[in-house]
Amino acid sequence: MTLPTKKWFSFSFILALVVSSNFLIYRLESIGPLPTGMALGSLFDFIITIPLLVYFFILRKRYSLKYLLPVMLLGYGVAVLVIPHHLLSAYSFVKYILLAGEAAFFLIELYVVIQLLAKIPAIVESYRKCESEFPTFTYRMKQAWDQHLKPSRVQEIFFSDVTMYYYSLFSWRKKPPLPVESQYTYHKKTGTITLYVMLIHALVLESVGFHFLLHSWSPLVAIIALVLNVYTLLFFLAEIQAIRHCPIMITDQHMYLQVGIIKQLIVPLEEIKSIHLYDGPETLTKEESKHIFDAIPADFFKEKPQFEVEFYHPLEARLMYGFKRKVTKAHLRLDDPQKFYKTLSAKIGESFSD
Repeated sequence: MTLPTKKWFSFSFILALVVSSNFLIYRLESIGPLPTGMALGSLFDFIITIPLLVYFFILRKRYSLKYLLPVMLLGYGVAVLVIPHHLLSAYSFVKYILLAGEAAFFLIELYVVIQLLAKIPAIVESYRKCESEFPTFTYRMKQAWDQHLKPSRVQEIFFSDVTMYYYSLFSWRKKPPLPVESQYTYHKKTGTITLYVMLIHALVLESVGFHFLLHSWSPLVAIIALVLNVYTLLFFLAEIQAIRHCPIMITDQHMYLQVGIIKQLIVPLEEIKSIHLYDGPETLTKEESKHIFDAIPADFFKEKPQFEVEFYHPLEARLMYGFKRKVTKAHLRLDDPQKFYKTLSAKIGESFSD
């Protein structure tokens, strides 16, 4: 999603050209009877050309090559819809090759997950030991997680799901932390919680009605849509709870910024160059927003930040599912801005004097 607009335009244009040309060649009567070999050329476009486009425009130098397998399988699915059955039947073996590759990929991922599950007891023990140092679940679990597991995309996806399930299902008995000198809420004077409650309400109503409509057309599609809606519901619930339970925290060495379960940033105090009242524009350009950690939660209307915190060097912000981004500034909006500003300014002064 961080690709430049020109690259997205080029990718979309070429993709549309490949798909539309293959679609039209089988639909235009003026072309006449097509040879069986035409289907092979179309299959090449859908399972080779399109994945190569995805690689060069999206995956290269960003993500693992393993994501090409699902793209190839999806390309074959589109080919089935585009190519007439009597032409495609001669190459039915292609789908078995793709399915075999996908099965091998799944088994490798399953092996990684089994290894991960075997280390859960050790992770839980480490999680309990670091309670005093990291008072919120996300930071404590991440600290314990990294002690026992090597970084990988599968591990990061699993961690994101564990975090989501914890906040959506198991955090309701625990009360949000009481306001103290080192913790600062950022949602009480906003419509963030109301927004998510409305989204949940709309999602539930849509799921019930849309499920029966889809079920009359395709039971399989209805079940897939229902699973996706349940996952989205858990995500919204987790966002509400994480926002309530994870305020911005300032310790003697770090400032912890977390916005729901979507993103977080740990800022060493010695990396803070300055904190000042924000006097910039209400809307930032795409290029400007790439380098800013926006610690303001979603709301009905986007409010201007109260503070801008600038860093000496780019810091790595963690996003869901293991994605990362380098940022040079953070934008904040808090329920008690004066108290936060006074505390952070004092901490920065102390770190400078040290």
